Amino acid sequence: MRPQQALQAGLIDALATDRDDLLAKARAWILANPGAQQPWDVRGYQIPGGTPSNPKVAQMLAIAPSILRTKTQGCFPAPEKILCAAVEGAQVDFDTAQLIETRYFTELTTGQVAKNMIGTFWFQLNQINAGSSRPQGMPPQVTKKLGVLGAGMMGAGIAYVSAVAGIEVVLKDISSEAAEKGKAHSAALLEKKVARGQLSREQRDATLARIRTTAEDADLAGCDLIIEAVFEDRELKAKVSRAAQQVVGGDAVIASNTSTLPITGLATAVPNPDKFIGLHFFSPVEKMPLVEIIKGAKTSDETLARGFDFVLQIKKTPIVVNDSRGFFTSRVFGTFTNEGIAMLGEGIAAPMIETEARKAGMPVGRWRFPTRFP
Repeated sequence: MRPQQALQAGLIDALATDRDDLLAKARAWILANPGAQQPWDVRGYQIPGGTPSNPKVAQMLAIAPSILRTKTQGCFPAPEKILCAAVEGAQVDFDTAQLIETRYFTELTTGQVAKNMIGTFWFQLNQINAGSSRPQGMPPQVTKKLGVLGAGMMGAGIAYVSAVAGIEVVLKDISSEAAEKGKAHSAALLEKKVARGQLSREQRDATLARIRTTAEDADLAGCDLIIEAVFEDRELKAKVSRAAQQVVGGDAVIASNTSTLPITGLATAVPNPDKFIGLHFFSPVEKMPLVEIIKGAKTSDETLARGFDFVLQIKKTPIVVNDSRGFFTSRVFGTFTNEGIAMLGEGIAAPMIETEARKAGMPVGRWRFPTRFP
């Protein structure tokens, strides 16, 4: 939480610019509040909502551990420790409650799970965002106008996150009606933000105005990046990529959102394969932070750098992967499913395979995949 947020939440009383300002404001506050006292130090104070001895609270706490276990599968100790600290702390005086919370907090912060998460979500993520996988020596690139081919679920999502990032978007589909349907996806998402008070109507309108729909290739003129997001059909992808390249010229980068087809093969559809790259988004685009950047056999370092910079520009996390079938995430997924089948063939009971997968942190066990992902 940032200082301004803490002030607005009432966690602190004031903000100071330096040491002298801090002391001056502290003295002024003390003089203005001579009888200041924390609520829990007042005789007769009761915790809002009641303690675990309250029948309503006790009823809720009886099922809380099972609900928590369903969500975490025992892989994240922090929620369990937080629940323990809250329940135990609510039954003692404030000073003892602080001691209980401190001990649980210390146990968590010095544990292996915290170290793993800090390493992954802080050090490694900062390394990625700092450009550890980006070709060195290439000047930063800013995408000003983006063309999206295909206004389906993926294309509409890509158009939305790009418009939110301030990029002008041309959303093209086979008909104006189909393209408008894709833009309606952005309108619905923005309207939800307005309803929640996260966005003003003026900001909503400005974002929507950045998305222009069309059914004509000629409207792609001036785009410095094209992202193809049509069906996983090699001939269709080649057709729309070739048509777009003829309009935007040789300086623009053509990217494919394919999840399975090799980029090197798709790049043969355009006369300058060095300007062709893979940008694999995940669904739903507006929620999933990861984007795979796939470098084909002839993709230049300049093109890779431009793709990398675009992903950062739309506030996603870029990972650069090799051009092999399935790229990275699909290969991991395939290995997971194949190993489950192999274990079953070796005589290991299906429920045990399912349980161990969940214990390892997988959101869905091996045998639920056929029903969850048809």
